[in-house]
Amino acid sequence: MAKKVFLGVGHGGSDPGAVKYLKEADVNLQMALACRDYLQANGVEVKMSRTKDENDPLTEEIAECNAFNPDVAVDIHNNAGGGDGFEVYHYHGGGTSKTLAQNIETQVKAIGQNSRGLKTRLNSAGNDYYGFIRSIKAPSIICEGVFVDNAADAAQADTVAEQNKFGVAYAKGILKTLGVADGGSGASNKPTSTQGESTGGCPYVVRIKADELNVRTGPGMNYPINVKIHKGEAYTIVAESKNGSTTWGKLKSGAGYIGLGYTERV
Repeated sequence: MAKKVFLGVGHGGSDPGAVKYLKEADVNLQMALACRDYLQANGVEVKMSRTKDENDPLTEEIAECNAFNPDVAVDIHNNAGGGDGFEVYHYHGGGTSKTLAQNIETQVKAIGQNSRGLKTRLNSAGNDYYGFIRSIKAPSIICEGVFVDNAADAAQADTVAEQNKFGVAYAKGILKTLGVADGGSGASNKPTSTQGESTGGCPYVVRIKADELNVRTGPGMNYPINVKIHKGEAYTIVAESKNGSTTWGKLKSGAGYIGLGYTERV
């Protein structure tokens, strides 16, 4: 059975998060999408709290996450307050939450970002201060990638390519924690044939209409299921392939192919 990961995407919609050299809500989303894509390419089932710029209350994130029942949960944020570097909050009792934080910190340092370390924060009752860590049943952490109000630190993530590096670093740390082999960004997307595949009209973005949709390693029902994706999530299609009466779309993420009859164009 595939491992499951929930990605919280901080802020969004009417709440932009911290804003100065970067808009936090937008950077959070780009990092999370890159993290999702890398995880899915390695056979991990992922649910995100949002896949576009929309209101995303913490209470809804927590409810969605607990209903999904993931193996681990990661809330993706960026920081403010004039500091410098990455930091990550974990469950005060340690365990898998702390291991996950350590593994992600290692990967973030490997892409050249300095770290302010692993942290915990308690409320007056002696429980974890942050609701994402306190109220989610799975081992959970909060990542703060860069300080958006520090020009030098924000420069570590001021392009999509740099934001993607953070997302991949998070994914690599998650894979290590889950004991899933890291096969790279295209690990699971190796169909036996791409005959009849066309890139005409691509790329374009679709939103999933089905409650749950199988992503297969090739364009047909005879190919194995790699991961499952969920209603409301958005994906980029980079190629189409016909198999009988069904048109299959190849995901940019590298996770595989989906039946386009269960999607709508955005």
